[in-house]
Amino acid sequence: LKSDVGFDLSECTLNCIPSLGGRVLMQLTDGGVQYLIAGARANMGIKKGRYLYEVKLVESLNPGEGPQGYRRSTGRNIVKLGFSTEGSPLLLGDTDDSVFFDSEGFYNAEMKREQFAPRFALGRDQTVAVLLNLDGASPNKNTVSLFKDGVRVSQPQKLPEALVGKTLFPHVCFKNMTLHVNFASPLTPLAFKCYGVAEAPVTDAVAAAKPKDDKFEVLFPVGVPDEGTFDWLDDFLAKNPKFVELSDRAILKWAEKSGFHCGEGQAWKHCNDKPDVQFRVPYLDDFSARRMIQAVAPLQPRNYVVMEVKSNLIKEEREQLIKRFADSCYKTVAQVVMGEPPADFKEKVHKELLAEKQEKVTQEWKKRKAEREQERIAKKRQKELEEAKKRAEEEAKKRLEEIERANAAAAAAAAAAAAVEAAAAAAAEAGETEIKQEDAAAGDVKMEQAETAKTEEGTEAKQDETMEPKTEVKPEVKEEAKEEVKEEVKEEVKEEVKEEPKPEEEPEEPDEPCPVAELDDADKATWFKKKAVSDLTAWTFGGSFSKFSIPDKEEGFADIRYSWAPEAAAKEYLGQFLRRCKITTKIEDLAPGEWFKTKLTEWQGILESWKATQREFQMRPPPPPPAEPPAEALPSADAEPTAEPTPAASAGEGTDGQVPPPPAPPPPAEPAGEATEAPKEATPVTKAPEKPVHEVDVMSVQDVCNVRNETPLFALFTFE
Repeated sequence: LKSDVGFDLSECTLNCIPSLGGRVLMQLTDGGVQYLIAGARANMGIKKGRYLYEVKLVESLNPGEGPQGYRRSTGRNIVKLGFSTEGSPLLLGDTDDSVFFDSEGFYNAEMKREQFAPRFALGRDQTVAVLLNLDGASPNKNTVSLFKDGVRVSQPQKLPEALVGKTLFPHVCFKNMTLHVNFASPLTPLAFKCYGVAEAPVTDAVAAAKPKDDKFEVLFPVGVPDEGTFDWLDDFLAKNPKFVELSDRAILKWAEKSGFHCGEGQAWKHCNDKPDVQFRVPYLDDFSARRMIQAVAPLQPRNYVVMEVKSNLIKEEREQLIKRFADSCYKTVAQVVMGEPPADFKEKVHKELLAEKQEKVTQEWKKRKAEREQERIAKKRQKELEEAKKRAEEEAKKRLEEIERANAAAAAAAAAAAAVEAAAAAAAEAGETEIKQEDAAAGDVKMEQAETAKTEEGTEAKQDETMEPKTEVKPEVKEEAKEEVKEEVKEEVKEEVKEEPKPEEEPEEPDEPCPVAELDDADKATWFKKKAVSDLTAWTFGGSFSKFSIPDKEEGFADIRYSWAPEAAAKEYLGQFLRRCKITTKIEDLAPGEWFKTKLTEWQGILESWKATQREFQMRPPPPPPAEPPAEALPSADAEPTAEPTPAASAGEGTDGQVPPPPAPPPPAEPAGEATEAPKEATPVTKAPEKPVHEVDVMSVQDVCNVRNETPLFALFTFE
């Protein structure tokens, strides 16, 4: 091989530092990054043959995790050894492009875990080797195996079909350790001959691709919050795996892959741009790792995506972010993602919306199906209970009928027997009567004969003894009575025992097919999918959206790219968005302007002058009571009431408040011959009482400081 086998800095995570020519891997141990698992991929891959690499423990760390009461994470010291394809994630297990063994005793392939051995600890002076067998002539081809101190720990494990035929690179992930990785001749020989990865010929090994130039890009995505910003980023990273995301979201995912689990409860400040994590580890919960990563990232030349939703939209904060990547190896690019997205992006959004609607419809369909099944089972159970109840009632009825029939048969038999006995008694009685009559007739004959004999012959009369009559009931009468009773009982049973018609079973409802969801017009017009968590909190957005702007090259960007809409359309789109936000969004950081401050100063001066006027009025002596009018001027009790002044008279009221008397009507024309009467004196008109100041119509007041007689309108105002 023309190049040394080791680890390039660009193929290591930000907290992993290769040293000693790429043979020793060290992990940063400050600011919370010590809790994040580190990963590194070698710069040489194997495409055929059988080769291995070895790992030895140099240093083991046990960092504290905060004060008592915070939980301690499982798996403090973790090591994962395996192989991966070029361009795959630097953390093993993220995708199915890698296979590896871990210190928990599991073999991981196709994102599945299978235990191959008990958990083993990597101690000092111990060597662990991972062997990759791609030799087509070997019985264990396309397998990986693990050895510890030259002894096999696992049986050869099959490679997934997706990795067969691909070039695989040695890959190591670890936490709280410093490791020595050996790619040369094995330090601990195995039971069979095997070479190290560095000993592979050019025909069996492939070097990793290096960047064409020493210039790396740093992208600053600028997009409207909640309008596909992170969706665009996910698509971009999937198409450009060489770029590394710098954001709080990336740190959160990194911590979860390192074995930490975020709590379920999240505060109001949780958002995609600045998530609220609850790992119960202080350095992770307060994002101390962010400070460390921001300091280390510019020192490791590679392609970055600085994902800060709010900061990338504000000019002052963009300038601060650019200053971190002032090195000549970086090219800062503003990526404006605003306006109408392309067709493929909208198609993806519509597919997600359709999948959500289909899932919702399917769940509702399953719920209805389960409810119908429960109803069917309940009906069936109810029917079975009713049938059982009916059968029990029928059996009870049959038993009762049998008892009644038995009683009726017994009664009929008793009646028949009684009838037979009565018939027999009647027959016997009739027979006795005939016998007695015959005996009487025979006795008379004999007496006559005896008397005749006595008379004629004179011999002794013979007296015959009477015999008891014996009558028998003929059996034909009994049999006829029994047959009649049996026939009656049989006829009754035949009439009662009739087959009842079976009720017709209700036809089962056909199963409802699973409905297919469709997008309506509103869904088809949707460009961006609404997320469960917003990109910015309402407080942050309300206090900063007025500062949003599109970047320009004067800020220090080497290039400004527009992904969705051109520059003019993007600026117009942002302007419309800001105008809508001013109508619908609560502005948290409102500050008074110069106009407001000037008007406020004027108002405060007027208010103080009014207070001084009120104090002067309150310090005046009370006015003297009005003088009583003279007695002769007082109207008499018998005088007629003065008529109310007419509107014309009111209009002629003087400035001093006195109402002049109405003009005297013209004297009527006197008829001829009558004397002219003397004119009568006019009746004096009393002055209308003035309203108190507090009852004056405020809308008719010309001067609030002098409503009447230098009395201010606010003379009686007090604090409430």
